[in-house]
Amino acid sequence: MDISGKKVWIVGLGKSGRSLLDTARRLGARCQAADTRLLVDADALRGRYPEVDFHFGPFREGQFAGADAVLVSPGLAWDMPALRQAREHGVPVLGDMELFGQLARAPIVAITGSNGKSTVTTLVGEMAGAAGWRVAVGGNLGTPALELLPSNGPEPELYVLELSSFQLAACTQFHPRAAAILNFSPDHLDWHGDYAAYRAAKARIFQAMGAGDTLVLNAGDAAVMALAPTVPAGVQIVTFAGPAAALAAPAAGSVIERDGYFWRLGEGGGERLMAVADLHLIGAHNRENAMAALALGSAVGIPAAAMAQALAAFAGLPHRMSRVGRIAGVDYYDDSKGTNLGATLKAIAGLPGPLVLILGGDAKGADLSPLRAACAGQRAAVLLGKDAPMLADVLAGVLPLQQVGSMEEAVRAAAAMARPGDQVLLSPACASLDMFTDYQDRGRQFQQAVRGLAGGAG
Repeated sequence: MDISGKKVWIVGLGKSGRSLLDTARRLGARCQAADTRLLVDADALRGRYPEVDFHFGPFREGQFAGADAVLVSPGLAWDMPALRQAREHGVPVLGDMELFGQLARAPIVAITGSNGKSTVTTLVGEMAGAAGWRVAVGGNLGTPALELLPSNGPEPELYVLELSSFQLAACTQFHPRAAAILNFSPDHLDWHGDYAAYRAAKARIFQAMGAGDTLVLNAGDAAVMALAPTVPAGVQIVTFAGPAAALAAPAAGSVIERDGYFWRLGEGGGERLMAVADLHLIGAHNRENAMAALALGSAVGIPAAAMAQALAAFAGLPHRMSRVGRIAGVDYYDDSKGTNLGATLKAIAGLPGPLVLILGGDAKGADLSPLRAACAGQRAAVLLGKDAPMLADVLAGVLPLQQVGSMEEAVRAAAAMARPGDQVLLSPACASLDMFTDYQDRGRQFQQAVRGLAGGAG
């Protein structure tokens, strides 16, 4: 899209919205910017961009209808009246990923799903780096995608992007060379409206793919595999699956776990890639993440030796099943990034137990009743945050419960209920913003409280 000299609105001024603003200005657009919030750094923004007309507060009827284009930050409701009116007036309305896809010249690997996105995105980036490729990693993880584009110098040889359902909901022509849908579990239902709309947003990752592109699907997730008949003709579908998944006829290029190794299927039975025992990541879900990364790396031609090297060296992401330490015979694990039901169910399954769980926050409208079965037989649960009362109702009679008001209280309560040989697991199944800045802040406070226990144990 040529927006040089055009009147362009930037809507939403969070991290990604500001990358949209910087990109539009670099492309020569005449920018106006709006956010429904009165930002604390509004004056600093005006000082940094004196030529930009900023508007803070509720959007007016028809506010964007006279623009040449509207660029929308992820997370803003796509059907809000002001944006709908702009589209009705024929104004192009694009999200950050749609604009990125138009500007990028190197192949794109895109990863989505309810859980594991950050791990798989990071792994593929590490694999490409181990092969000596110039690679840029970001999107919903870390650096906004538009900031990965070169302002000068050579373009990366590969972009590896984590994509949220918010970003994908705004995509129509976004075209990755290889993409993956890792899994589905209910999440962000307060934003999408229902589970079907959430899955439909995720499925937009492949809608513009075509011949020569590869889509990686989780053969062990029935909801993911149900998308296969809707994939455009010519897209190669490959799968990944652990020993328990039933695969009738996996395509060449698919990755499986068999006899203690990861294999890439092909002629003559395929290629043995690496021993599962060489993987440092904990849990069956991380073996799935490794297989997804291997399938994606293979799809874009990363050498097998580089992929195995990166996997063997990777110790995991912060706040994702990260072992904090052992105190009085009890191991403490930080899985603060477990912000939805699916992530927490996988985290529980990945540890031997008995577990003392720390749960709670903002459930985002999700049904957390499957936690009843997962928590049966565990030691206890400590509940905090906005939806602690709802969780107390869900888990009543299943295991001992205690509601608390802070992370420090939660850790102390968990330590009091745990016995030697147990694990204390922070995997909240909920978002963090009701009590914390973000999931990283929640995880840091957990780790600090655990270190406080260690300091007081001497």
